[in-house]
Amino acid sequence: MEQKQLSLENMNKEIVALKHEIAKIKAMFEEDLEFARRTEEAWESHDKGEFTSYSKDEFLKKLKEW
Repeated sequence: MEQKQLSLENMNKEIVALKHEIAKIKAMFEEDLEFARRTEEAWESHDKGEFTSYSKDEFLKKLKEW
């Protein structure tokens, strides 16, 4: 397999591009972790009975009040 020889300038450009991609992935991972944390908190709250249940009509009425 033939390998291309990169100039130092091209290598730097590739490194910068990789750093940007890693930063994007890190941000998405952090968002996923925050979503998981909040979901876990909601399930724990639900399991403790801290949620209120409404019928469809009651829910829509409450929604209009907001």
